[in-house]
Amino acid sequence: MKYPNFKPRQKPAFYTILAFVMTFLLGALPANALTEGPYFTLTGSIDTFSDLTLTGKVDSSVPSGTSIKQETGFGFSHAIGYQFKNSFSTELEFSYKAGDFGPSLSGDMTSKSFLVNGIYSFNIREFYTPYIGYGVGYAFHEASIEGKGNREDATLAYQLKIGVDAELSRKLSMLLGYRYFTTNNPKFKGYFTAESAVHSIEAGLKFHF
Repeated sequence: MKYPNFKPRQKPAFYTILAFVMTFLLGALPANALTEGPYFTLTGSIDTFSDLTLTGKVDSSVPSGTSIKQETGFGFSHAIGYQFKNSFSTELEFSYKAGDFGPSLSGDMTSKSFLVNGIYSFNIREFYTPYIGYGVGYAFHEASIEGKGNREDATLAYQLKIGVDAELSRKLSMLLGYRYFTTNNPKFKGYFTAESAVHSIEAGLKFHF
């Protein structure tokens, strides 16, 4: 099993977001009771991808070993979960991420994932609740290269997410957070092996039933 690999260039962004969230954990205000019961979330994200490393020659202009950048893309996720009284919640989530390759290669890569998340909410704020969560599951990847067709692979997937749940009403709240999503390296036969890791800034809504 492979776990998230934080490269040196990825650490500043991660620690900046972590420091941002920890700020909300200081100076506690009167607690606001969490809404126990089932919920549904819908979020959109801005996704920044890690580089891809080719293991085979795609064409004469892109030799093996070339590092290919993937452009920033947009994604979304849906989740159905249940909030317990003890600040823990569990959820089943579907997410979609896609990004075009850089100028040296025409095509794109998409990832569709199904994960089970466990989330802990720091119930110390009156109007909003910081949270941290971890998820595991499967991701289904597809790489498309212009003039070459598509290749697919499925891998284990992992994610870490932190953010804030701001209550708008007893039935509705707003989510704002950061997510680090990674998978075991998908292998697209004849194309390349990808280092599939994504940093996301996301926002959305949480509906309580």
